[in-house]
Amino acid sequence: MKKFLNVLSISVVMMVGMGTMVSCEEETLGLDNNVIGGEAEGNLLSLDVIAYNDTIDTIRSDRFVLKNATLGAYNENIFGTTSSKFYAQFRPSIIGNQDFHTEPKVDSVNLVLPVFYKTTDKPLSVDTIKLSRAENPSSEIADTDTILITTKYKVDSLYGKKDLKMTLNVRDINTTLLADSKYFSKLNGNDNLISTNSKPIGTLSIGNTVETKVVKQKSETTNIYSETVGYKISLDKDYFEEKIIKNAKTGLLSDYATFIRENIKGFEFSVEENDGFILNFNPSNISLNMYYSYKNPVEKGDDKDYKERLSGVYGFDFSNQWASLAGPNVLVNEIKNNFIGTKFGDAVANPNKIEGDSRLYLNGMSGSYIGLKINQNQLEELKTNLNKGNIAILGAKLKLYIDDSYGFPKPPYITAINYYKKEGGDYISEMYQDSKFQIDAQQYFYNSYPNSVHFNPIVTGKTDYYTIDITGHLKQMLEKGVKFEDQEMRIFMGNFLINNSTSTVYSDNNPYRLDRSFNPYRVVLHGNKTEDVTKKLKLLVYYSKK
Repeated sequence: MKKFLNVLSISVVMMVGMGTMVSCEEETLGLDNNVIGGEAEGNLLSLDVIAYNDTIDTIRSDRFVLKNATLGAYNENIFGTTSSKFYAQFRPSIIGNQDFHTEPKVDSVNLVLPVFYKTTDKPLSVDTIKLSRAENPSSEIADTDTILITTKYKVDSLYGKKDLKMTLNVRDINTTLLADSKYFSKLNGNDNLISTNSKPIGTLSIGNTVETKVVKQKSETTNIYSETVGYKISLDKDYFEEKIIKNAKTGLLSDYATFIRENIKGFEFSVEENDGFILNFNPSNISLNMYYSYKNPVEKGDDKDYKERLSGVYGFDFSNQWASLAGPNVLVNEIKNNFIGTKFGDAVANPNKIEGDSRLYLNGMSGSYIGLKINQNQLEELKTNLNKGNIAILGAKLKLYIDDSYGFPKPPYITAINYYKKEGGDYISEMYQDSKFQIDAQQYFYNSYPNSVHFNPIVTGKTDYYTIDITGHLKQMLEKGVKFEDQEMRIFMGNFLINNSTSTVYSDNNPYRLDRSFNPYRVVLHGNKTEDVTKKLKLLVYYSKK
């Protein structure tokens, strides 16, 4: 019986006797001319791989990984249906018992769910209305006039059927979200650990455009009023009368712990439809304000501008650990997949782990992954031949070609981790080491975006394949004799999470700090058994022989 380790299935006989060898000039390696000393002869070996479809049924989907969040539903016949609900904890911006004055009344409550939009593109429309007509009855707008500017943008963070409308509902939840708990999505939908009240406290039809309003004096650079660009939802005034106004002196607003455990435990954001689009958004930027009025405590007197009632604003904070100013709020996505009867479902139900699959399926917000393995005996034989031939390894890259006949939008990234058995029998997952980034002769994983991405370069434009660079890993095994027992490369949709400040990977030692829990992309790739020999999945090993 053959024992497979991972990443590739190398035919040493093919490589030594009749292996594919071409000049390095035909493949971009990205190395300086002085990588190795002396005069070197550049060569490329094209090595076979074994790759197959697989999946896991649970992924982590809490603030540990949710730099962005999702909600919505999308269905097509290759991968099936993915749906997502979002749960968010929030706190008052100002904590403590409140004085809402005499005869307080909630006038309106506005929640804005932020969206991503292209700031470099022109807005779809801009309308300007003069508000100060009493002071200046002319139809012309003077520099001193107060104006309302309504701007419409196209949403740039939808995946799926973008032209459809979906019904967004906001509900309050009954389950206390705990900061020290881990939250996972059981992707088949069997588990739902967070309960909600059935009646929505806010509803809005959402689509591919949003409007935002700004009030300002025409000649001024600062705004009198402005909104977050996003979906603006009016919430139930009575709900906030009960939860906020009536609890001003009860102690339920006195501290954060009491507020999130006994008063408002959080909101659920979900859609009614089973098909449409997945919305991607930054949960830290959710805006929620309660606008209220109260009886003027001052007698009217002779003041011509006297107002019987005055107004106030009570705000809330949704910031979490990913915000520029980190906050403590817990956030959770509940993701469900239904791929029964689809091509993806059939592929993961019947993977060919001996010979590999002809097509490989990856979708975000799921447990799908590609497994790759290598013959351990052949790897040892390759190591022997390399040592005898005075060969230096310059690079090792996997090329995974996109099957564009399916027409999915091209994902910018896929990524991979190393899964193997440690001494003692426990399996672990690790990040691959980068031969181009060393400290004290030790290799570490390093990607710096956007200009220094060695491991998994971004795919844009007409590029029709993904690259996974395992140079450091192969050199570890062949040159340093490092062994990885029962090894398997696992390739996922998406990319590593990135630091806000440094543009490097958020964690260089935890391989599961990935964006796959909020990455909606789908892609079909050519496998090692594809009928298109020009796009066969393979490992390219670049080497020099003096």
